[in-house]
Amino acid sequence: MHKSPRLLGAGVHTAGPGKDYPLHAHTSWELVYYVHGRITCPVGDETYDATPGTVLLTPPNTWHAEQSRTGYANRFLLVDASSNHPWPRRCYDDTDHTLRRVFDAVVRETDSDELRAILLAELDLRLRRAATPPPSPAEQLVAQAEQLFEERFAEHPRIADIAVDLGISPSGLRAAFARVRRTSPQAALQAVRPRHALAHIRNSTLPLQAIADLTGYHSVSHLSRHIKSTTGTPPGTHRAALG
Repeated sequence: MHKSPRLLGAGVHTAGPGKDYPLHAHTSWELVYYVHGRITCPVGDETYDATPGTVLLTPPNTWHAEQSRTGYANRFLLVDASSNHPWPRRCYDDTDHTLRRVFDAVVRETDSDELRAILLAELDLRLRRAATPPPSPAEQLVAQAEQLFEERFAEHPRIADIAVDLGISPSGLRAAFARVRRTSPQAALQAVRPRHALAHIRNSTLPLQAIADLTGYHSVSHLSRHIKSTTGTPPGTHRAALG
C-alpha cells in the first residue's frame, strides 16, 4: 500500500535565459509545473522538454536539472511519498488549467495545513489518473455499447441495431466484446434485464406485474421463468429475503 503524500515545501522559481538550475537531487519527490518558457530537463536517465502546462515528477534521490532555453517560471512542490508512488514521470495540464489551479492553490496556502493536505490529496488523485493509460478503441466501444444496453434493455434491442448506432459492424462489435469482456454482446445484453428486475424485486415493494412492465418482460410468468433460470430460485424467494 502506498503511503499518503505529505507536503514538505512549496514555492515559485523563475530564471532568465541561460540561467540553468544545476544538477541536484532531493530525498523527497519534486513535483514541478512549468508556467512559462521552454526548458530542457535531464531527469535520471531521461531528458524531457518542458513547455507551459508540462508537469515533471521526479522521484526521491533522482538527479535532475533544468536547462533554461528562453527563461522560465515554475511552481514546485516537495512531497514525502513512497518512491514507487503511482505517479507518471511527466504529464500535461488540460485546457481548463486544472493542474495549475491546484499547484497555485497549494503554493498560496500558507495558513492552513489542513487545507494544504486537502489540496495535495486532490492533486494526488489527478496525477494518478494521468498515469492511467487511456482506454483502447475496443474498450471505448464496449463501454458505449454497455451504456446503450442499460438505456434500451427494456425495448428488446437487436445487437445489429446497436452496432449500427455505434457505427460498426455486428462482427466488429462481437470482436470487441470477445477481446475486452471475453463474452458476446448478446450475452452481455441478456444479463442486463434480470439484473434490473432482481434489483426491483429485492429493493422495492412493486408488484411483479409492474416490475415485468418496467423491465421489458411480456408477463409475470415470463419474468418468473427468466429469474428462476438465471438464479435457480423464483422471484418470491428473493422478495422474501428482503423481509
